[in-house]
Amino acid sequence: MLKRLKEKSNDEKIRNTMNKRISFVFGVIVFIFAIIVLRLGYLQIAQGSHYKQLIKNSENLTVNEAVPRGRILDRNGKVLVDNASKKAITYSRGRKTSQSEVLDIAEKLSKLIKMDTAKITERDKQDFWILKHPNKAEQLMKNEQSLLDDGSISQDEYDDALHKKIGEKQFDSFSDKDLQVLAIYREMMAGSALDPQMIKNEDVTDEEYAAVSQKLSDLPGVNTTMDWDRKYPYKDTLRGIFGDVSTTQEGIPKELTEQYLSKGYSRNDRVGKSYLEYQYDDILKGKKKEMKYTTDKSGEVIDSQVIHPGSRGDDLVLSIDIDLQKKTEEYLEKQISKLRSEGAKNMDNALVVVQNPNNGDILAMAGKQIDKNGDLTDYDIGNFTSQYAVGSSVKGGTLLAGYQNDAIKVGEEMVDEPLTFSGGLSKRSYFNQDGKVTIDDKEALMHSSNVYMIKTALKIAGSPYTPNMSLPTDISEAGQKLRKGLNQVGLGVKTGIDLPNETSGQIEPLTDNPGNFLDLSIGQYDTYTPLQLSQYVSTIANNGYRIQPHIGLEIRKATNKDTLGPVKEKVKGNVLNKVNNTSDQIKQVQEGFKMAFNEKEGTGYQSFNDTTVPSAGKTGTAEVFQDGEPRVNSTYVGYAPIENPKLAFSIVYTNHPVPEPWLNGGDLGRDIINYYFKEKDKN
Repeated sequence: MLKRLKEKSNDEKIRNTMNKRISFVFGVIVFIFAIIVLRLGYLQIAQGSHYKQLIKNSENLTVNEAVPRGRILDRNGKVLVDNASKKAITYSRGRKTSQSEVLDIAEKLSKLIKMDTAKITERDKQDFWILKHPNKAEQLMKNEQSLLDDGSISQDEYDDALHKKIGEKQFDSFSDKDLQVLAIYREMMAGSALDPQMIKNEDVTDEEYAAVSQKLSDLPGVNTTMDWDRKYPYKDTLRGIFGDVSTTQEGIPKELTEQYLSKGYSRNDRVGKSYLEYQYDDILKGKKKEMKYTTDKSGEVIDSQVIHPGSRGDDLVLSIDIDLQKKTEEYLEKQISKLRSEGAKNMDNALVVVQNPNNGDILAMAGKQIDKNGDLTDYDIGNFTSQYAVGSSVKGGTLLAGYQNDAIKVGEEMVDEPLTFSGGLSKRSYFNQDGKVTIDDKEALMHSSNVYMIKTALKIAGSPYTPNMSLPTDISEAGQKLRKGLNQVGLGVKTGIDLPNETSGQIEPLTDNPGNFLDLSIGQYDTYTPLQLSQYVSTIANNGYRIQPHIGLEIRKATNKDTLGPVKEKVKGNVLNKVNNTSDQIKQVQEGFKMAFNEKEGTGYQSFNDTTVPSAGKTGTAEVFQDGEPRVNSTYVGYAPIENPKLAFSIVYTNHPVPEPWLNGGDLGRDIINYYFKEKDKN
């Protein structure tokens, strides 16, 4: 009994000891929490406004300093567009800097640099005169001041009245020195606070740059830095395709303002305005410097910190082979000269596209506009922004549409003969004006038979040809069927190239105009771009896959050196569709194209029968009018080699004389094929 009591007493002692320890620990925890709560309360209540002000007085700001754009290179790494650095003088205005303080700095700068005063506007002069002569301005506005004070006029009305009273009489008081100060002042006041504004970046001399650099301590906000301009090592080659970049003064062009502002750009950013510079601006633009500014309660900057130093834009590698491009331009100019000497005095456009038919890579794209004197203007962009009647080149698409609609079979024969219709309409083939010749589909392509294509179109419309027949009155459905077949190979639809302003061609209605429906089948109605022709012949060359062409090839990460950085992204040619034809049907068109270039009766034999590697393709002649006079457009499409093609091309010449003589421009395609595959073998 005593033993149990003793054990119980010991247990109670242990429990009491543990309870005391737990109470002590709990007390310590409560005390710590109380300190934390008191500290948080102190920070939030007593010091809250202080820290809010610190946060308010600190902000990250993207600084609009000149960041070089990314380079543009060809597929082999040759630089096509680069940046040329140039000296520049900038000014960053503080938030509390007054107009008089800015004017004082401008007057100091005017003693160090020479400015162009041509950009000074009348409004600039009015504002400057008011700033320089506040008392005289008050004297001019005594009556208006009374009206302003009693609320009869608004501040805007007062300001308008003041500016109207300041004119040539006041401007005559400006000296050359005043105008120099004004030219500097207007640039300094152009932008927002803390954002560097370009004062001068053109023709800054070494003396000016050094003089300003030495006086920076006396010129708060002024800085000497480097700006850039685009430079083009290959001069005018592809200059139109590259497009333009806005100037420092221009900023975002007015017509592109909403688009760029929606992407987070500033109004005075230098941006791509057209074509590649515009299309790939997000890649080429670079990253601007980011600064963290700390200001005091009055708004004065008391500290600054660089968050991001800024970096130049990433590089854009093109699918273009610049050596092939230069040769293509050389051959094109040579061909223009030859054709003009043979009688093509009214030819006004010559365009050519060269591409890889298997992946959509544009390897070369050249174009020239020709005036009456034979002077040439670059017109590379015309390959996708202008459209033309292209004639018989499209007949491969017509056959594919015929097969798709079960209007004709592979190898089907027809009689090529003059066609007559009620009402006096007649149609015939150029190679067979009067007789009757039985030909199949391949031979129809070789001879460029209009009759075979027209008979095919009539079968699509459900009205097979009979002499003196009446044409169907409603060809809406037939027109849709034929156009659908042409669309599948890229004719009459946008190609999807990675360049802005592409046109889809001119597609006119087909309802109760059956004559136009017949013309559509031989390339005499709808109009197409040279790039569409290139996509079309590529679709035939690669066994029926319409591939999106592209001029961009890779995006490369910018480096601090002239070397190419790692690949960030590849630009690929997507398959847009597969033609709704069997392999035998596509093969039949390919055989017809082969015969057109390699059989003596073929329309392309003269130029293409002896190319370095065997080639295939189609020629075309479209009847057009120029200033009311009949002319023809001459076109060529082709690919090489015949087996496993690696290169496809399209050529368009506009407004040749009506044959005869027939002027052969196919040598341009032959020269391109020969150069490309000879160089390929050599390399």
